[in-house]
Amino acid sequence: MTKIPESIGQLSNLTKLHLNNNQITSIPETIGQLSHLTGLDLSSNQITEIPEAIRHLSHLTGLDLSWNQITEIPEAIRHLSHLTTLYLHNNKITKIPEVIGQLSNLTRLCLGHNQITSIPEAIGQLTNLRGLSLNNNQITSISEKIGQLSYLIKLYLDSNQITSIPETVGHLSNLTLLCLESNQITSIPDTFGQLLNLTTLYFRNNQITSVPAELGQLSNLRCLELHKNEIGFIPEELGQLSNLRELDLSENQITKIPDAIGQLSNLRELDLSENQITKIPDAIGQLSYLRKLYLNNNQITEIPKALSQLSNLIEADFDNNLITQILYPIKLVSSSTHDPCSSQAFIPPESREVQFNWRKAVRGHDYLMGSL
Repeated sequence: MTKIPESIGQLSNLTKLHLNNNQITSIPETIGQLSHLTGLDLSSNQITEIPEAIRHLSHLTGLDLSWNQITEIPEAIRHLSHLTTLYLHNNKITKIPEVIGQLSNLTRLCLGHNQITSIPEAIGQLTNLRGLSLNNNQITSISEKIGQLSYLIKLYLDSNQITSIPETVGHLSNLTLLCLESNQITSIPDTFGQLLNLTTLYFRNNQITSVPAELGQLSNLRCLELHKNEIGFIPEELGQLSNLRELDLSENQITKIPDAIGQLSNLRELDLSENQITKIPDAIGQLSYLRKLYLNNNQITEIPKALSQLSNLIEADFDNNLITQILYPIKLVSSSTHDPCSSQAFIPPESREVQFNWRKAVRGHDYLMGSL
């Protein structure tokens, strides 16, 4: 289907219209005659413009125009006072109009994968918003007004050009997921410690130099991603994250693992690869639920006996270190079954088999004790 007929306006009792995944290039003005319409889905077409007639769809609660070629959000959209969901992601939109703030019933707004450069202050008027997606745009700053979105649960601002985060983000008390990866952020505000409902925090691929101690207050946090930054130090306070399941601090400049790491009693996955770590603390043996451990590409010289306590460990990687000693008998199982140089299995009989990617540390030995 390439065209919506003008006669569509005669369907005066129509409440829902789905014309997604076609080759429609335009929306006729007669669409405005569908006064009872509550749901309109025109996603995945080739539409370039939203007609002014959309202002007449006063009962519309859901509008999906994602995956088109729309370049502008018209002022007329302010008349859609009952709108709760607006999907405009994957278009060519360059600007969010101030009138967006008049959509007071909006709960979900998706504008990811566009060419938007700024967030208007009017965004703060969307006080019923639960989900906001502005990822994959060209945004350079976050409006302080975003802190007024007190009901917001999920916020996606990844893959932009953001350099700083306003302190007001700490006011988002209901936030459970915050994604700010792939930006140019250099610091995390101390106010993040107020996000007590946060369970998932993504800061991968930024320029962050330090982790604020206040993050230790996020008692509900389950996933913390800080991969590929410029962090040199892990604060002891992170040990307070008793519900943390995944911690990724790979590709940073960390030199030491604090003993407080052993307090992360629910941790399942720990990635500290590609840092400058020289020693594994015995405290790591307290991570009884740990299943995956990555410490490859560091400057570690020995594997402590404490590792034998990790009875749930199924995968570990110590490639490209300076290991000369293993302080406990280990049977290694390589992750590669095709490498003739890899060693095979294990940390004593009572433990589970662990998959080690440790070809440089051990060459052709089945059981090892002490110095290599």
